[in-house]
Amino acid sequence: MKRWQGSCIGAFLVLLIGGGSLIFLVPFGAAIIAAIPPVFDRLTSYVLCPDATDYSYNDFGSVPIDSTSPSGGTAHYTELTCTYQDGSQKVFGNDEVGLKGLAASFSLAGICGGLAVAFFMLIAAIVGARLVKPKTTL
Repeated sequence: MKRWQGSCIGAFLVLLIGGGSLIFLVPFGAAIIAAIPPVFDRLTSYVLCPDATDYSYNDFGSVPIDSTSPSGGTAHYTELTCTYQDGSQKVFGNDEVGLKGLAASFSLAGICGGLAVAFFMLIAAIVGARLVKPKTTL
């Protein structure tokens, strides 16, 4: 076996295991990002208004989802207000804040997970190449 073959085998094994685990890690990572309000709010504001100098969130009170059932869940409404350098403001509604914020969370988790798998593939390729002793022909 040659060194490049050992390198390819090591990288392929990490890609197989690490790539498969991304199916679990990306949604889990996105949920962690969404569960930390300062991180989620900053990420969402950066996606919706990257040139804004300031942003603020307005959370409106909880209202029952189903008015006929007192034990039902509640919903809230969030608005993002971005202030630009010229003093103008733009307001984003609840739907846009939620959907684009979650999309940004999934994207960030996917990018971080992909970079981690690529890093471990590189390490496995180096280790695989070092472990293989090439045949010496006399």
